[in-house]
Amino acid sequence: MGISPGTTRAEIKECLLNFTKGDNKITNYSQAYRLQPGTGWDVPPGLLHAPGSLCTYEPQKASDVFAMYQSLVNEAIIPEELLWNGTPKESIGDYEALLDVIDWDLNLDTHLHQNRYMDPKPVKSSEEMKAAGYSEAWICYKSDAFSAKELTVFPGQSVTIRDSAAYGMIMMQGRGKMGSWNVETPSLIRYGQLTNDEFFITEKAAMEGVKIVNESTTDPLVMLKHFGPGNPDLSL
Repeated sequence: MGISPGTTRAEIKECLLNFTKGDNKITNYSQAYRLQPGTGWDVPPGLLHAPGSLCTYEPQKASDVFAMYQSLVNEAIIPEELLWNGTPKESIGDYEALLDVIDWDLNLDTHLHQNRYMDPKPVKSSEEMKAAGYSEAWICYKSDAFSAKELTVFPGQSVTIRDSAAYGMIMMQGRGKMGSWNVETPSLIRYGQLTNDEFFITEKAAMEGVKIVNESTTDPLVMLKHFGPGNPDLSL
């Protein structure tokens, strides 16, 4: 993620010029961080990054920009058209235009870890939440375009959770009720089958409070909640 401080525009341009010559070795200039399950990174537009080796939860801002500057990924050759994908027709072949897409201040940030890394942050006192039968933490909280929380309802518990904004949710573990709806995490989804693992909660319902019941006596109920811009509960 990012570009090692001290790297020049000319060095990255050389990598782009070598895109069709095998491995263009652009990752020689990248900064790398060990993936820690349960943690996250804020990746604003223009910040070069490559996929890690774990399945990730990625709330994103809608964008019409696509840029693939690495020519070899996991021994798979990337076709040249992906390098220019999204580039205006008049700029195809202009490597300076590709370099202008990069946010150089973001990529060369000497405090990239400090500014972009996100550890889960409890929304309230951990002791208070535990006594009420649940645990909730901010997991995406450094962007003004979106945010996200992870909610865990302990086995056999019933809680009412209030938020100040509408959100979508996806189940990650367990089964129970969310308002009048059954919720569960499927272990197998067949083609064309409807599931009970994704819902949208309106602003009105979120502010009034959503009752969530974990019907299992042994398994936590875990969901991820993603919000759009302007979440009043988020402090940047």
